[in-house]
Amino acid sequence: MNIFYYGLSCFRIQNGDLSLLINPYEEASGLKLPRQQNDVILYSEHQDYLPKKENTLIVDTPGEYEVKGVFIYGLRANGEAGPGGQVVYLIEMEGISLVYLGNIKKTEFSASQLERLEDADILMAPVGGGESLSAKQATELVSELEPRLVIPMNYHLPGLKAKLEPLDKFKKEVGAKFETVDKLKISKKDLPAEETKFVEIDLARST
Repeated sequence: MNIFYYGLSCFRIQNGDLSLLINPYEEASGLKLPRQQNDVILYSEHQDYLPKKENTLIVDTPGEYEVKGVFIYGLRANGEAGPGGQVVYLIEMEGISLVYLGNIKKTEFSASQLERLEDADILMAPVGGGESLSAKQATELVSELEPRLVIPMNYHLPGLKAKLEPLDKFKKEVGAKFETVDKLKISKKDLPAEETKFVEIDLARST
């Protein structure tokens, strides 16, 4: 599995012949996505208009989905309802469970949600404040969910127009050592057995 980071809350996950894009953004954000073809595109909140792409599954609502042996579970975040509610995704591939939090603003989950999200192998969490979790809130949630590996997202980057806190604030709050990579290449056997590992993925310009 290869994970690329494009800034804000946007990632691309490649696994074999499957490519999954999460939360693509517009150029008005100050960042630019490379042109690419994907099998799945996930949005963590309702889109007024969903683009139609041939041979691409596009999701912006809770539910259960399966593509090329990859299972995706969309859960409504924090009991929010209606078009404006955030969707948290649990993705299972290659024996790895990955939780993608999107741009949630609160850290409360129901008992049934926690049962699904706790002890995930990989957690993608917003850390830069603004319209999502702050560094402190994200740190508290990491302690609660106890993932094996944490990938921060949605923090300040050069050129970004949104006002977000720098990643260093989350690093200081966590007080743990971070590994920095151009892309995260990982398999089940690479996951840490005991302590939670933190990985910063550099901004990808192209794949």
